[in-house]
Amino acid sequence: MINYRSIADSIHKYIDFPENFYFDIIDTPEFQRLRRLEQLGGVSVSYPSATHSRFIHSLGAFHIANRIGNNLQKKYPSKVTSSDIQLVSTTALIHDVGHGPFSHMFEDTIKLLCNRSDNNNCFSKYEAFIRHENITEQIVRSDDSAIAKILEREGFNRKTMANLILGRSVDDKPFFNQIIASQLDADSLDYLRRDSMATGVSFGLYNLERLFAMLEISKDGDLVVREKGLQSTEQVVISLYMQFTRVYFHKTVRCWEYMMKLFIAQLLQKIEEDAKIHVLPFIREFADNPNWKTLIPLTDDIMYTQLHLSSRKEVNNDFIKQLASDILHRNLYKSIPLTEEMAQSIHENQEKINFIVRKNGYPANAWIVDHFGSRYYDPDKAFKILIQMKNGDIKQISEVSEVVASLSKPKFNNLLIFPAKCRNEITDLIKTISK
Repeated sequence: MINYRSIADSIHKYIDFPENFYFDIIDTPEFQRLRRLEQLGGVSVSYPSATHSRFIHSLGAFHIANRIGNNLQKKYPSKVTSSDIQLVSTTALIHDVGHGPFSHMFEDTIKLLCNRSDNNNCFSKYEAFIRHENITEQIVRSDDSAIAKILEREGFNRKTMANLILGRSVDDKPFFNQIIASQLDADSLDYLRRDSMATGVSFGLYNLERLFAMLEISKDGDLVVREKGLQSTEQVVISLYMQFTRVYFHKTVRCWEYMMKLFIAQLLQKIEEDAKIHVLPFIREFADNPNWKTLIPLTDDIMYTQLHLSSRKEVNNDFIKQLASDILHRNLYKSIPLTEEMAQSIHENQEKINFIVRKNGYPANAWIVDHFGSRYYDPDKAFKILIQMKNGDIKQISEVSEVVASLSKPKFNNLLIFPAKCRNEITDLIKTISK
């Protein structure tokens, strides 16, 4: 008889763990730090209740992967073993341990730093941090991490787990990949519901139980959804679209995140230049030797502590001091939405904007055209959402759903972000160059 240990959860009611070794993993330093990483980076600046952590999301991803695995085993006992379930569930549990401060925002911070750096070695130095999955792979495969030691002790194939996290095909069971890193994986099925509940919007309330019941394994080993489950699957894609457009891409969130990215990038750049600034030793250690070990101490609370330090004690860099103070007091940058044509005009007139921001006491890099986009379903990705029709044919969802087909086209946004003091002059400039 299996003895379960349960954790109460606002989304799944209870998350049940059938083996004690899961708690050994959860209690490692690498996993416990996820308590101090907010799931949604800067979203709480506009949605104050969105303060849930990567920690509880990771437990939720485990729960969904485990539920999918157990449901499939009941239907296909010869195809899905208990070891298979344990492998995908554990991989889902640890899939986010490589995240930096403020989650995905940290990856964009590294891109911003290196795109603006005069140091040709910047990308090679920080290359692994452009995707958090790379750092998760390092933690899983390093003999020095506490998580890796437990995985080795329990007999897991760490290479297979790392490949699943990276989205690489493994073995002859493609449904492994679809549970861990696809467009209908345990990760997204948890965060869409969790983020929806936390932000107070209702976009993520799709029927998860119905979706579990509709999942099958094709003769080729692919995870497919029976045609009767099409509507529930459509709801997931629609939820993704609504969450991005209403929450993740909120203009105030983008402004806060740009300020925070700029603040961290400035710190790392000044450390590289050996400038005299007040900086916490954890951040300096990371800048001097970026690797998964020096990333572990860097959490959201460390960055907030650095904000307080910079706003109160910084005397050698006025821009860093001002940025820190503005972020802490929510004196946020402003934004103007741009068409593609206007974004191009801004780039052609960037010296005029440089002049405006310098005149108002800011360096030229204090503004940006924030170019971002999404494809809410990508029919070109390796692991597609597959629908098994009543006649047995298997088609990807965009072929049978007009709604999903309409959301399969790439959509791009351009937002001009700049210091609030420059608002009137930049607005006037926009009017001038748009004539």
